[in-house]
Amino acid sequence: MATELKVPTLEMDMEEVNIVRWLVEEGAEVRKGDPILEIDTDKTSFEIEASADGVIHNLSAGEGESVPVGATLAIIAAPGEEIEESPTAPSEAGHAGTNGASSQDSDRTMRKSPVTRSSENGREVRASPAARQAAAERGIPIENVSGSGPYGRVYLSDVLETEAAAQHFEPEAATANRTEEHILPTPLRREPLSRVRRLGAERTARSFSEVPHFYLTRDLDVERVLELRDRLQGKLDPPPSITDLLALVVSRTLRHHSRLNGRYEDGELIINSRVNLGIAVATDDGLVVPVLKGADAMPLRDLVPAAKDLVSRARNGRLGPEDLAGGTFTISNLGMMEIDSFDAVINTPEAAILALGRVRTVPEWQEGEWVPKQVISATLSVDHRAADGADGSRFLMDLQKSLRDWELLL
Repeated sequence: MATELKVPTLEMDMEEVNIVRWLVEEGAEVRKGDPILEIDTDKTSFEIEASADGVIHNLSAGEGESVPVGATLAIIAAPGEEIEESPTAPSEAGHAGTNGASSQDSDRTMRKSPVTRSSENGREVRASPAARQAAAERGIPIENVSGSGPYGRVYLSDVLETEAAAQHFEPEAATANRTEEHILPTPLRREPLSRVRRLGAERTARSFSEVPHFYLTRDLDVERVLELRDRLQGKLDPPPSITDLLALVVSRTLRHHSRLNGRYEDGELIINSRVNLGIAVATDDGLVVPVLKGADAMPLRDLVPAAKDLVSRARNGRLGPEDLAGGTFTISNLGMMEIDSFDAVINTPEAAILALGRVRTVPEWQEGEWVPKQVISATLSVDHRAADGADGSRFLMDLQKSLRDWELLL
């Protein structure tokens, strides 16, 4: 029986994906789990695998095209099964096994995403929604922007670069009276962003412009958690890091703060029953946020190796789409880079993110004398549509209690 290969839904706010390249040709035999094609989302790129054994038919989107979530990309027919060929055909952008544009392109059932449109001069322009919106707001014709994506697809970063170049351009008349000695050359170098950084730029720009952020900062006493970390060295394999222990405490504390573990959507607050904790990881290609599913229910002996495995695979580029989907709250720790504190941009559609700095020693007045205290600065960024200052303050207060009395979490 034939199986439809569809664009999966990986994120709650994901509407489309971009076809990077096909890895098979029309008529190729595949086994379940074989990689079929590479796609881009607004977070990262990954491979879609065959969902069944069979033969590939009716490839329905070309490389460089944007297609909506749920769209059928191909048919996987059982060996020997007859499949009626669809008039759907990839565009002239092509894919492996495509021999040019089909005469039936006008009858295609797989339409290009609305973000692929013709400009006023008739030239087809591929552009992301964020890029198109930014260009319109700045009065920049989208066809005048050089796209850095597949087949010239325009991203938000391309629009911003075009705007910056225009602002630095000085008309000839303005420089006519300047003498040569006052004209200094300015060396410029263009460095293409990696796909992860480019997609991250679009996503954070959209989050910062569309989500009303507010921030709450306080120092957290981490002396007892540091003592726990030291005690577990040699007793737990692998030994926990401070990030692992903070992930445990944050996840357990979030059980009682549903607003911060939810998301705002169309005038409603969507509550998540479990804590799927995103852990921000810096890689050579850019920032990625793998998700530790059900972190609030994990015992420490399971959470530590699971978290370390996610981080390792993130840095080695071996994350799958399931590793990046379904996050409900994110932590970002820059303490190992000697950062005291910072404000993080919310990882939409989540309602909050917790930014953590390095361990510092500060004086505290106790019983008539100053004593050293080890603390970490924590800054909570919150979507004001989902929660208010009191909600965030209560969470940070409970988080501090949990860090001091971590035994109550076990």
